Amino acid sequence: MKKIKELHSRAAELTNLNNILALLQWDQEVMMPPAATADRAGQLSVLSTIIHKKITAPGLRNLLQQAAEHSDHLAAKDKALVRILTREHVRNTKLPEKFVADFARLTSESLPVWVAARKQADFKIFLPYLEKIVSMSLQKSDYLGYEEHPYDALLDLYEEGLTSRQLNDIFANLQPELTRLVEKKGVTPSQDKPVFPFPPIAQKDQIAFSEMMLEVIGYEFTRGRQDVSAHPFTTSIGHNDRRVTNRYRPDSLEFIFSALHEGGHALYEQNIAAEYADTPLDEGVSLGIHESQSRLWENIIGRSRLFWSRYFPILQQAIPGSFQHVELDDFTRHINKIQPGLIRVEADEVSYNLHIIVRFELERDLLAGNLRIVELPELWNEKYKKYLGLKVDSDANGVLQDIHWAHSSLGYFPTYTIGNLAAAQIWDAYCRSDPDFKQTLQQGRLDKIRKWLTENIYSHGSLYPPAELLQQVCGEPLHSGSFIQYLKNKTEFSL
Repeated sequence: MKKIKELHSRAAELTNLNNILALLQWDQEVMMPPAATADRAGQLSVLSTIIHKKITAPGLRNLLQQAAEHSDHLAAKDKALVRILTREHVRNTKLPEKFVADFARLTSESLPVWVAARKQADFKIFLPYLEKIVSMSLQKSDYLGYEEHPYDALLDLYEEGLTSRQLNDIFANLQPELTRLVEKKGVTPSQDKPVFPFPPIAQKDQIAFSEMMLEVIGYEFTRGRQDVSAHPFTTSIGHNDRRVTNRYRPDSLEFIFSALHEGGHALYEQNIAAEYADTPLDEGVSLGIHESQSRLWENIIGRSRLFWSRYFPILQQAIPGSFQHVELDDFTRHINKIQPGLIRVEADEVSYNLHIIVRFELERDLLAGNLRIVELPELWNEKYKKYLGLKVDSDANGVLQDIHWAHSSLGYFPTYTIGNLAAAQIWDAYCRSDPDFKQTLQQGRLDKIRKWLTENIYSHGSLYPPAELLQQVCGEPLHSGSFIQYLKNKTEFSL
């Protein structure tokens, strides 16, 4: 069909432009000199405008309409292409070109202000920029449209079809269970034992071991790279260019789990079917499903005793002088300890989602007009006391700790918890397919797990909508039950 061929040509152009945009953003986080902020803001604004013009072009709308009229004769991947491009076209057509350019410039300018505010632990520095970001986010919601709540329009950008009403229901079940576990300071009394000390770990040793962990789970360095950034992230710059970053502290094991986390994201995209290259299908279907893969590798697999029964001796050899006299059980208890803290990215599995629920509730109320931005620090601190039993000591460790609002990513945070919940459901599905899953982990046969994930999730890219994919893999919709049971089962360290 000639129209489909032309549609693929336009999709390839859009995909390449978005990949160039991702490269500029990667460079801003990893390599760009500080004085180039204004230059990069202009570049991002221009490129975002070009992409917006192309995705909203009347010619594309005509092609999509004609393709939709012949959808019965289209292959599955072409139907998916039409679905995704139509969704993007309609969404972007609702956003005025000047609005897109202005918002791109605002978020680029906001990033260094957030960095300075966090460094000085002073929310007031960032407040006027956040006011503009929230105001423009509300405008964005109005442009996009919603049925019940302005938050739904933004949430849908990251998790197609999900609503704040659904999240309210899921979180209402999840939060009390997690708070009870946090109040017990762990899921098992043995985790209250003092953790072992370890000497500072040199950054070169951290980098080498994190790269080895990436290779262990199947990350291909011929199609990616690992760099250093202030906040670990994964980005795709092409079908054969899926990059990850990490950060390193001499007194922390975070580098291991950041590598597994970002590696999980990258594995997803490195294993998408090659036939989807240069199309919008060549990416994870949603941030929630994406996060399910990072959390599965980081936590469900990467914090299990069976995983470390294979790789702890390798860690002992790789980082001389740090773990030679540490027992496997002590190490496993250490990496699974429940110790609520103020910083989301350092949180344990039990308390992590309480951090997310705080952010969701604040974002939801901000957009509903039930909360003024100047009140954010106070309400943030109140919720941390209520949900986590913690007193926030500064804006830097409180309301300013995340980069997401500086990136104007309101609606993004819930996808982390969606990922945690979905990961537990997906792992349950894998274990049903592999009755010997414990032996699989103990023997380090991670290729077997990756193969199943590739067949059931990765290879499909964005072929299926997220809710449909989860139902197809797990036989059930998203819920919190599997995750809560997973946390309770960790008393046995059986995974």
